[in-house]
Amino acid sequence: GRKKLPTKPSPQHGVRCQPAGEKVQVSLCAESQGGYERFSSEYPEFCSKTKALAALPPPVPPSATESLDLGCGSCGTPLHDQGGPVEILPFLYLGSAYHAARRDMLDALGITALLNVSSDCPNHFEGHYQYKCIPVEDNHKADISSWFMEAIEYIDAVKDCRGRVLVHCQAGISRSATICLAYLMMKKRVRLEEAFEFVKQRRSIISPNFSFMGQLLQFESQVLATSCAAEAASPSGPLRERGKATPTPTSQFVFSFPVSVGVHSAPSSLPYLHSPITTSPSC
Repeated sequence: GRKKLPTKPSPQHGVRCQPAGEKVQVSLCAESQGGYERFSSEYPEFCSKTKALAALPPPVPPSATESLDLGCGSCGTPLHDQGGPVEILPFLYLGSAYHAARRDMLDALGITALLNVSSDCPNHFEGHYQYKCIPVEDNHKADISSWFMEAIEYIDAVKDCRGRVLVHCQAGISRSATICLAYLMMKKRVRLEEAFEFVKQRRSIISPNFSFMGQLLQFESQVLATSCAAEAASPSGPLRERGKATPTPTSQFVFSFPVSVGVHSAPSSLPYLHSPITTSPSC
């Protein structure tokens, strides 16, 4: 007759049993006499066939899942280098070092000058474009605010010559974005929050480091204080003359940033897009 399956297997049987729902899973030691074949023939009700490991699909390598998460991992281009420089104003563009190294992109946009906000990015075409360097590092110790006025004057000089300037650093995320924000705050008399939203709509990955944001906030207070003093001295000051400000009963000022026709790499392709920005100087 059939042998009884021991309820408490002993080491000499070489069998280990463990509950698994309503069934019992059985594993056999290699040294068991007869091995699996003999056991399965005598106790088929306690055995179940399993697929060999070789039949299982190979695991997906981590690199494959990472490339899927990156969105454009297959093309090998980092997010900050994709597309091209973005237009902030008709004469002011923001981009990365990769964009600054692409002469075809620069020529297509009509760039005539570059503002290199780094200490290590090379100026590739010094015989073809005008260059200015602001040698700051992207860290919390860097004093980028001491360069604000010099950068603003350079951008204005290019504008006055009917040129176009590309402001770039390594990734076009922190240092060059900070300079563009300072320019908008100074020349358009807007708060940091509003200038930031305006630039972020055009280059969504901008992210000045924490120290740079603090320096921009301090610059904001200086700009607004100067604006208030100028307005108190002359109600029809420079902003009114340029037609960029319109007073309202609540003493707010609404500015429009024009963007030239044929926007390149901008979220919206509407011609001559106006983006009203409202600020309430505490004069």
